[in-house]
Formats: sequence, structure tokens, C-alpha cells
Amino acid sequence: MVMDLMTENRLARRAAILRTAREMIAERGYEAITIRELAEACRVSVPTLYNQFGGKDKLLAAAIEDHFGGGGQDVSIFTELSGFDRIFAMLEFIAQRFLADPGFHRRLLEAFSSLESTQDVQTSITESLLHEIAGELEVTALQGDLANWVDVELLSGQVTTAFVSATVIWGSGQVADEQLLASIEYGTGLVLLAAASDRSVGPIQKRVEQAQKTLRHHPAKNKQHKTQLKQTKA
Repeated sequence: MVMDLMTENRLARRAAILRTAREMIAERGYEAITIRELAEACRVSVPTLYNQFGGKDKLLAAAIEDHFGGGGQDVSIFTELSGFDRIFAMLEFIAQRFLADPGFHRRLLEAFSSLESTQDVQTSITESLLHEIAGELEVTALQGDLANWVDVELLSGQVTTAFVSATVIWGSGQVADEQLLASIEYGTGLVLLAAASDRSVGPIQKRVEQAQKTLRHHPAKNKQHKTQLKQTKA
């Protein structure tokens, strides 16, 4: 019983430290935070943070992974969808998490684009999403919802890339918060539309058309389009 209580206390303290780290990222940015400031904000000593996490970068990486961990499991709790519907549900779920704390995620995207120290955690998050999408695409293939020629592994990479691109454009401020989901569905939907079998084209096309309407009426649409063109040319 005593050991259980000690374990609970350690887990609670770890959760509090990770939460504080995320709050500091949102407020100041990843690079500006020092290990001493983290320790002061968490009300622990610097050696304690080093002993528990191994330094600033590992602590911040743990805070980020803790935040993103379990996304696919959460989706499976609230939906019994499969295939294309589940892929869109997963992406919508992640978009809602971004919008629940936009300051943190924008700071995070800044760090991902500029700091080498974030590459490992960025790769881990991206590979986790890619794995989830690939699994659902395997289901769609078995259901006959993908064209016979489609390589599921390559397609999952393209869908993940389209998702990441949409979030980067949002993070730069060229897409408003209320347009994030439409931007994600437009990019990923176009990729899936090209690979879908005849019988599954209709629902995806309807989703893409609705997303296009939303983006078309947004004042920043021209900026987004120019950014996408630049990325394509690069």
C-alpha cells in the first residue's frame, strides 16, 4: 500500500512537471527555456530534473510525447468507424487537440522546423501517425475501397505528408484556427481521392468539396495557395 502511494506520488509529480513544461513552451517557445527555469517553475531541483529526465531536451521531448501519446487509442474509444472514415476521424481528433492549445502547438511547429534537437521526437510522432494511417488503409484495401494498383505504404506516407503540410501552414498563421480542419481534409482528401476505388470516391469527394468551400471563403486562401506552390517548386 505504501509503495502504491509512493508510485502514485511519483507519477503525479512527473505529470505535473510535463504539464508545466508544455505551458512554458506555449508561453516562451522551446529554445528560450532553460533547465533552471524549468526546475524553478516545477518547484524541484535541477539535479532532480536531470536524474528523472536527463536534461532539458529530453524533458521537453517527454512533455511533447506525453501530450501526443495515445491519440489513436482515444479515437478507438469514441468511434467504431473503420477505413477512410476512421482516418478522417483520427485527423479531426488531432486537429481538435491542436486547437485546444494553439499556442503550444504553434511554438512546437516552430521548434520542429528550426531545432535539430527536436528531430527525434518529431520523427517519433510522425511515424506513429503514419503507422495508424497505414493500418486503416490496409483495412480499406481489404474492403475493396482502394484501387488495386495502390501501394498502401507509399500512400500512407503521402497522406501523412499532406497532414503535416496543412499543420505547418496553419502554424505559420496563414490559415485561421477555424480553417485548420478544412485545410487538413482538403489536402489529405485529394490524396485519398486519387487512390480510392470507384465505389468509395463519392463520400471522399463530398468531404473534399466541403473543405474547398470553407477554404475558398477564407481571406487568407491566396496566401495558403502561394505557400503550397512555393513548397511544390522547392
